[in-house]
Order: sequence, then structure tokens, then C-alpha cells
Amino acid sequence: MQGMQLKRILPFAVLAGCLCWSSQLSGLKFIPIYEALTIKAQKNSPPHIAFEEVVESERISEEWARLAKIKPATLAVEKTSSTPLFAKKIEVPEMVLTKRPETLITSAPVEEASEGAWVEHLPVAQAKRLQEAQRRSEILNQDWTVPTWSDMAREVLEKSGALATSPSSSSNVYVAGTSASGQVSTRPSQASVSVPDRTPQGVMDERAEGSQSFVEEKNLRHYIQGPLEITGGLAVTNEHHIEIRRNDEGVLKELGRVDLRQGLYNIEVEDKNGTVVARLVDKEGKTLGEGSFRLNRVAAANAGTLQGPKLKIEPHPDFAGIVTSAYNPKPNDVAPAQTRATFVKGASEIAVKKDDGLVAMDNVTKGSMTVMRAAAPKHLQTAAIVISGKEFKSQLYPESMIKALQDIVAQQRAQSIDGSPTIIWGKVTLDGKALAGAEVVVESDEALIPVYFNSFMIPDPQLKSTSDNGLFAFVDVEPGFHSILATRSSAILGYQNVVVEEGSVAQGDVESTIKTEAVPLRIYDAFTGEARPGLVTMQSLQEDLEVNTGLTTVTLPHVSRLGLMRVQPEGADYVSARYIYNDTDEFIHAPLVHWSWLTSIKSFLRLDDMPSTGFVVGFVPDEDFEVYLAAYDNFDPRQIVYFDMQGRILQNRKGIAGGGFILFNVPEDTHEVVVLGARTRKMYSRVLPVDANSLSVLTFR
Repeated sequence: MQGMQLKRILPFAVLAGCLCWSSQLSGLKFIPIYEALTIKAQKNSPPHIAFEEVVESERISEEWARLAKIKPATLAVEKTSSTPLFAKKIEVPEMVLTKRPETLITSAPVEEASEGAWVEHLPVAQAKRLQEAQRRSEILNQDWTVPTWSDMAREVLEKSGALATSPSSSSNVYVAGTSASGQVSTRPSQASVSVPDRTPQGVMDERAEGSQSFVEEKNLRHYIQGPLEITGGLAVTNEHHIEIRRNDEGVLKELGRVDLRQGLYNIEVEDKNGTVVARLVDKEGKTLGEGSFRLNRVAAANAGTLQGPKLKIEPHPDFAGIVTSAYNPKPNDVAPAQTRATFVKGASEIAVKKDDGLVAMDNVTKGSMTVMRAAAPKHLQTAAIVISGKEFKSQLYPESMIKALQDIVAQQRAQSIDGSPTIIWGKVTLDGKALAGAEVVVESDEALIPVYFNSFMIPDPQLKSTSDNGLFAFVDVEPGFHSILATRSSAILGYQNVVVEEGSVAQGDVESTIKTEAVPLRIYDAFTGEARPGLVTMQSLQEDLEVNTGLTTVTLPHVSRLGLMRVQPEGADYVSARYIYNDTDEFIHAPLVHWSWLTSIKSFLRLDDMPSTGFVVGFVPDEDFEVYLAAYDNFDPRQIVYFDMQGRILQNRKGIAGGGFILFNVPEDTHEVVVLGARTRKMYSRVLPVDANSLSVLTFR
């Protein structure tokens, strides 16, 4: 008990001793005083943090006390004034600026003119497009949900039985876009409703002027329905879909429908121009099969439901055909043993099936052209121009057979034929049947004399035209690109283009038909789209065709083959060019380019002029691409120039959709221009002869 009391008294004793104890230092007396510090710490806050918070709060309070002692600054203008700066009223003397007077134009009419002044600087073609777009917008922005006066009048008259319709002499259907003839239509058709004179004529005119009637426009639309067939081993699954659309000169328009259960298709179209195309497409957008028919084949009718032909969807067009032997002692074998073929020059060979002679190359676009070369042991090579989508049939000729032909012709003509064989061999047919009485010439070398075969397949010098078998041949032909023309009684039957090479036989079958098609032909500026006049020379036409308005319609035989066309534009602004076409094309376009445009690009890139070379310009409207010159691996990449849709040079080494390319200094020869699409990864191919100092224009669709 006493110990506990001692512990309590001891701290107070120590404190009293400290107060009584003092130290002397230079006459100053220091008395230390201690104050207990109490720190309360929480479990989630360490003691040292609580200590720092206490010290920091004291420091902040001292800082505020120091700032409170500072007096606010006063304005130095009046020394006696103690008004703070922020409460002082200041009077600033008037400032006078001396400046030369200016005239400001603020009138509203001038301002409106300045806002639309840029329209006056547009090219003529773009200004017209802008005007047409404004007109279409005004029409489309109308309230179409409200019935027009003509709708109500027609309903009343139908009920009363007083409706009488007058036949329209011409189809003036309003189409919000470019028509098949290339003319932009912006005027709606007038309703052909005859109303009795129960209403005053002035009221009728006033109502008619205040409404845009589209009653007859709807009735003038054509509803086409027909059977649908999927062939060639194609099947439709949940990952596939069938797309049916109208294609008018490369522009996709109305969309149709398919009923797979009933095997029918239907589509409603504005007019009967162009074609109806059906495609079987997978989920990745790849076209597996395709089929089409031209609308002008549909039975003629003004409007209503039309019965369409059977639409067959077949595997996507490719290079495919059969290679056989002209003389084969083994009936079970169609093709000679070890027969191989190539499609694109420089590409790898493809083995030909011996039993059926079938050979094919896929992943090519419709309308592509190439030179197919087939060869077998103890046979001469056969070269033929083939087109994707059309099955070809080529023959291989034994070397002994060609040797016998040369010996017989040399003996008949009393001349020697030396060197490697260069032969053109073909048959003239009319709708698939051999045609007798046809005279055949080589337009590129009229000095060549044709060889005709009698019914025993023996060359007969007495024959001046084909016999019942329709066969003909030319021997000792100069290698290169040649055009064959067949006539009968001075009338053109048909033509064929061939590529003659040393040690080979060029297949030159001339097909003719009585079936023809009307095809629109358009000549226009490649970058503005403006129609241009020109003189057209086509292999399919007997005479030159003068196109004054830039648009015309030509009647061509329905035969799939490569054709050459030359367009001579009017004036010196554009350059003459050679074009490639197919007689079965749905339309033929001839874009024109300026010679100054070509030469300026060549000068800008500092490309030298090479002797015996030409130019090739190509347009690719559908996708990005790359272009190659087949079998010319050493072709300088600097000679390939890509441009956009306005003709401006692209810096990268690839083309864009809507643009094209230029091949400078292309050697004089027969070439295959190959375009590889970036999106579809499909190949576009064209065969064309290139002459010195000439321009060839190609379109890849």
C-alpha cells in the first residue's frame, strides 16, 4: 500500500525538483517546461499518421493567420484613398483611332450570290448532275403517304364505271436515275385518266397542275415471273442465298425475290432494258453460280405480269472445254495420252483427262479471255482464244498429218514449204452446222491462199469455197495476231481472231448465226462521262458507223468471241484507240482519253520512249486490283501507273475501284493483260494485239 502511494508521489517530486533547479548562462535563466501530448490512434490509422495530421493542421492555421494580417493593395492614383483595387471605380479616357474609311458590302443579294458562286466554277457535267440531284430531292421529299387527287379521282370513277384510259403513245415513266439510253429523266409521267366534263375545265387544270400524278407510272412497271432451276451440282444451304437483280449497263437496279419451294422467281422492273441476273452467293460473298437472260427476250407487253424464261443458275463461269484428237485410233480415249494445257501464258500446265478430254481453270470472272495452248507427244501444239463461260472444243493434230498437208499443198502450188509449221485450221458453221460455199480470207495478210477440203478430207485446189464439211486451212502463215473473215455472196458470215505461233496450229473456227441482239454502244469521256461523237469500226459490222450523239444501238450476232473495235473521236482533243469486245456483251462502252493526259503523265514520271512499243489503258470499276502483263516478268514496274477515277496518279503500287492503270512502252506483240481483284481474288484477263505507237483501251467488269 505504501509502495503504491510512493509511485504516485514520485512524478510530482521530480517535477518540483526541476522547477527549483536552474542553470546560469551569461546571466540568463532558463527554466524548461514540458507539456504532455496525447495522441489518439485508430486501428485503421497508424500512430505516425495521426501525429503528422496534428502537426500539419497547426501549420495550416499559422499560414491563415499570417495571410489575415496582410492588408489588401490600394490604387496608387489617390494616395489618401484606402479603397481596395477590386472595388475602385476607374474612368478611362476616350480613345480615338484614326483609320482610312472602308466600304463594306452588306447587301443580302450579293451575299447570296457569293454563297452559290462555287457552282458556276463546276464543270458542265458536274453542274448538270447537281441540278438533277436537286430536282430529285424535291420530288422525293414530298409527302407520299397522302393520296393524290388522281388516286381519289380514279377510285371514284372506277366505282361509277365512268373510267376511260387513253393509250400512251410513248412510255414516259419517271425514273430517279439514268435511263437505259443514258438520258437523265426528271419529268414525272402524266396520268392518262379521262374525266367527264362534270367539273369545270379550269378547276381540272388547276388541280392537275398542283399534283404530281404517278398512277400510270405504277401500272407501267413490269412484273416478271418465271421458273428457276439450279444445275451443275449446285445446292442451296442455310449459308447460301440467291440474289436476283436487274443489271442495266453495269448498274444494279431492282431487286427480285425467289420462292425455292415452288421453284419460281419474280422481279418488278421499271423498263425492259438490260438483263436479269441471278447469283448463288455464299456467306463470304463469293459467287458460286450465275444465270441471266435479256429483258428484250420477254414477250412484248406494255405493262402487267410477264412470263419470263427459265432462269438457270449454273456454276460460276470459268475456262473449261474439251481437248480431242483430230485422228485417234483408240475410240475409248478422247484425248491423246499425256495431253497437257495452259490457259494464261506463262502459267503452269494442267493435265487433261484422257477419258473425256476435259480441262478447266476456275477463279476467273465472266467474259475473261485467254489463249489456251494444248499439246501432246507426237502432236503439234494447238492455240485457241477462249472465253470464260463458254465451253470450247479444240483438236490436236498429229505431226504426220500436218506434214502430209504441207507436202500436198507444196506439190499443188509448186513451191517449197520449209521451217516449223505455222498453220491456221478451222471450220465455218451456221448455228452449229457445217456450212458449204463460204469463202475465207485472212484480213491481216490477204496474200495467203486458203486450202479447202473435199468430202474425202483431201486438199482440193479446184475448190474456191468450203465443201459440205466446212473445213479450211492456211499454211506457212507469219506468226502473230491474225483476223479471219468468212463471206458468202459478198455477205459477211462471221469472223475469228487467232494467234499463230511457230510449231503450232491456230484454231480458227468461224461461227455464224441467224440470231441477233440489239446492243447499246456508248462513246464518252473517260473521266467526265460526257458523251462524245466518233467514227466506229467493228469486226461485226460490214461498214463504219458514225455516232454523232455518243450513243447508238448496234445489232450483233449472238456468238461469244473476241472482237476488235476502233473508235476515231471527232476533233483532236481525244486519241484514237482500239477496244476489245464480245458479240454477246450486254452493252459496249468506249471511254475516250486525252493524248495530253498520257503525255503529261509520261513526262512527269520521266519515262523514256522505247521503239516499237504502245500504250495500254485499263479501267476497273468494281474493286481494288493489281495488274500484270502475262509472261513478261522482266517488265519494268515503273512502266505501270495507277490512277483514280479522276485520272490522278496514285502513289501506291495498287489500283482502286473506279480507277484504272496505264502500261507504258508495251512491246509490239500479242499480250494477255491480267487483273487480280483484291476483294474477290478473281482474275480478269484480256487478249489484245499491241502495235507500235498505238493505244489500246480495256474495261474489266
